[in-house]
Amino acid sequence: MSGGGGSTEIKDTASQKALASIAAQRFNLYQQYYRPLENEFMSQVAAMKDPSAFESVEGYVNALQQPEFQAARANMQQQAFAMGADPTSGQYQARASQMQQAQARGMGLGTTEALSGQVDRYYQGMQNIIAMGQGQAGQAISGISEVGKLAQQRGIAEAKQSFQKGQAGQAVIGQGLGFGTGLIVSGGKGS
Repeated sequence: MSGGGGSTEIKDTASQKALASIAAQRFNLYQQYYRPLENEFMSQVAAMKDPSAFESVEGYVNALQQPEFQAARANMQQQAFAMGADPTSGQYQARASQMQQAQARGMGLGTTEALSGQVDRYYQGMQNIIAMGQGQAGQAISGISEVGKLAQQRGIAEAKQSFQKGQAGQAVIGQGLGFGTGLIVSGGKGS
């Protein structure tokens, strides 16, 4: 039979003890500095789905889109008055109504896109939290300015499109008036 009643415990070497000490220091630094940042990031991501965050996005989009529609409305009024349009006329009122509808449509679409972008930002943040938990690098989260930029582009496009439709309508009316005036003038001279 074999003998050996000695200890089966294996003692750490000096290098293993040094590595364990470094690992403990890194863990403590992680807990002290990095963990609070992770917690802050997670709370910011969670706040992205709060109703107030969506209201903030809506307000931001409105602030970006309003000037575009105001400029288009001012251009429409300036052109109409330059052509001698009566603000109480049905034509002018119809054009103003068309501008209001375009603004409502543009702002509605822009706001919808921005709110959808806010949801996307939330899911990007959740993906980053999962990546952190797996020790992987996260991806950049779209900023609110990127979300607002899309909505602003929608507002600009809708305002321009509505303004251009109005200009085309005014050109047709102007041509019709010019043609009718030409007939009257030429008809009066031929008699």
